[in-house]
Amino acid sequence: METSGASRIFFRETRILLRLAIPVWIGQLAFTAAGFADTLMSGRVSAVDLAGVAMGTGIWVPVYFGMNGLLLAVSPMVAQLFGAGHKEKIADVVHHGLLLALVTGLGLGLLLQGMAPLLDFMAAPEAVISVVLLYLKGFGLGLPAMAAYLVLKSFSEAMGDTRPQMVISLMGLVWNVVLNFVFIYGGFGVPALGGAGCGWATGLTFWSMLVCMALYLGHSRRYKALNWVRLPRFRYQQMMDLLRLGGPIGLTLFMEASIFGCITLFIGSLGAIAVAGHQVAMNYSALVYSIPLSLSTAITVRVGQAVGRRESQAAMQTAWSGMGLSLGIAALTLTLTLAFRHGIVALYTPDAVVRSLAAGLLVFGALYQLSDAVMTTSLGALRGFKDTAVPMRLTFVAYWGIAMPLGYTLGMTDVFFPAMGPAGFWISLITGLTLAALFLLLRLLRVGRSGKGGQNQGRVASLR
Repeated sequence: METSGASRIFFRETRILLRLAIPVWIGQLAFTAAGFADTLMSGRVSAVDLAGVAMGTGIWVPVYFGMNGLLLAVSPMVAQLFGAGHKEKIADVVHHGLLLALVTGLGLGLLLQGMAPLLDFMAAPEAVISVVLLYLKGFGLGLPAMAAYLVLKSFSEAMGDTRPQMVISLMGLVWNVVLNFVFIYGGFGVPALGGAGCGWATGLTFWSMLVCMALYLGHSRRYKALNWVRLPRFRYQQMMDLLRLGGPIGLTLFMEASIFGCITLFIGSLGAIAVAGHQVAMNYSALVYSIPLSLSTAITVRVGQAVGRRESQAAMQTAWSGMGLSLGIAALTLTLTLAFRHGIVALYTPDAVVRSLAAGLLVFGALYQLSDAVMTTSLGALRGFKDTAVPMRLTFVAYWGIAMPLGYTLGMTDVFFPAMGPAGFWISLITGLTLAALFLLLRLLRVGRSGKGGQNQGRVASLR
């Protein structure tokens, strides 16, 4: 039987997307695996250290995702310029992205040094707070480097060159584990910091990753042709264009990540065991989330390049192909999670109570994987169209207008049922992610029909 035209398009696009996404996924997996290593190694010290790392992660993850989203504007801008053949304008985008990265990284790094009042407000145990504060001090020192790395990573990915970040991320994972041993347990003149040492190891790893990426892009013949290693020509209007596109992306990712972070902080008042079980389930869910996230990056690149060529139909073919691929993978990971959840949590901790709680939470984590697939790939396609302001508003309603109040009500109060603890918050996550997926899918349908994307930001593409 002859394969239909639609099937040929789907298989062609999925092959291209996988070629782009697999290196991104391996890089994401390495980044997430570093979090797994932090959780595993701190959990072997004590439940208090594990809880401290969990709460520290709950604070920096929203900060990281917000910063990443702001700087992610570099990707669709470079992709559309590359697709349109305006390669001479790409260097200016990268330079403005690096300036924004420096300012943002320094500002957020300083912000993380003053988290004590927030932790006191959340009524976390004093022993856990001391771990969190020391963890964040080390982590904050690496944020400027991570911000600059994210810009260079987006630059490379938008050019369709996704392998360098994969190699660098794998090197960073190895380096992070080595430094964890040094800072957690002490050695080479470094005192044993316990779980807090994970933050210092991560901060130093960020600097090593930046150096490696800068060396690659500075010496590769392909990038030398773009003349991006030169004195920058900063212009106010270009920076505003970058902020107009990246600001909504940053807020969208921040709202998604911060709801997870706030839930961790609320659960912190329920004790170290509750936090530890929640962190194990959340860390595994982050590993699974790296799959649709990597596909989303590939979709943004492919859609952005098609829009740059003024091929809106091809852009939507990429979006729907990516959606189908992401849903198929999510169905598989959902099944595997439900079948092997007890074995999965046993890898994280020897504590039977923590394992039991985490295994129960993974049932909820499995259920929202389909919603995650739809939401993440829709966002990737919309970014390729430079449609970012409306998705930001839609996700705000889903996460903070509905999911967060519902989670607090179910998890911490007896309004509808006896307080459900962590399970109540995870039910709210399923609700918020499902609503966000529906809202963004409808938005993508509308953008696809118009073939215009975010016209309110369309002038960004010209980069005068």
